Amino acid sequence: MFENFPNLKVVNFFDITIDCLKYKSKAKLLSKNYRLKSFSKLLNEEEFAKVYMAYSEKGLHFIFDVKTSFKKSFYPEIRRGDSIEIFIDTRALKTQGYLTKFCHHFVFFCENIQGFKAKEITRFKADDMHKLCSSSDLLVDSIIKPKNYMLDIFIPEFCLMGYNPSQIHYLAFSYRINRSQMSAQNFCSSSDEHKIEKSPHLWTKMNLK
Repeated sequence: MFENFPNLKVVNFFDITIDCLKYKSKAKLLSKNYRLKSFSKLLNEEEFAKVYMAYSEKGLHFIFDVKTSFKKSFYPEIRRGDSIEIFIDTRALKTQGYLTKFCHHFVFFCENIQGFKAKEITRFKADDMHKLCSSSDLLVDSIIKPKNYMLDIFIPEFCLMGYNPSQIHYLAFSYRINRSQMSAQNFCSSSDEHKIEKSPHLWTKMNLK
C-alpha cells in the first residue's frame, strides 16, 4: 500500500495518546512501567536511548538512558552536538503551527555549557507567551560513561505555565535526542520532516494517570 510513498511514515496516520504514570521514586522511575514507547521503527530511525517519564504535583520527572558515547555539546547550536530537547504543552491545545503561553521548549546537557546544564528556549511569535524560567530552576544530574550516559531531569511545576495535574489530567509532550554528527532520536514525529519546536499539534497527548 505504501510502496509508492517511500518517505511516508506510518505514524503520521495516528493521533497517539499515551498514559503517563504518577511519580513514586527514582528507583521505580527506571522500571518498565514508566518507560515510554519507542516509535523509532515507524519513523525509520535508529533507537539508541530509553526514555522514562512520570508526573507529580511538583512537576515532571524524566530519565534519559542514552546508549551512545557522549562527545560534545554546543549552545546555541544545540543540534550540532549531544543534547536533549523536551517539548511540553500543559493544555495540549494542538494549535496549528504556533506556540501558546502553555507551550515550553527546554534543552538539557551532560556538562555545563556557558554556565548552565539546562535552559528554556521557547521561541514565541505571538503576544500569547510566558516569561522563560531560570536555568537554575531546571534540575539535571548526569552520569557519563565511556559508551553511554544518563540524564536525570526534573522540571518543577512553577516552570510549566498552566501545569495543574489535579484538575487537568493531560498534557502534550515530545522529545528530541541529538548527537554529534549522527541522526537524532525523536518521539512520534520526525524532526527531519517537521519543525517539532514550532509544531505543538504534533506533540503526543499524555494522559496523567
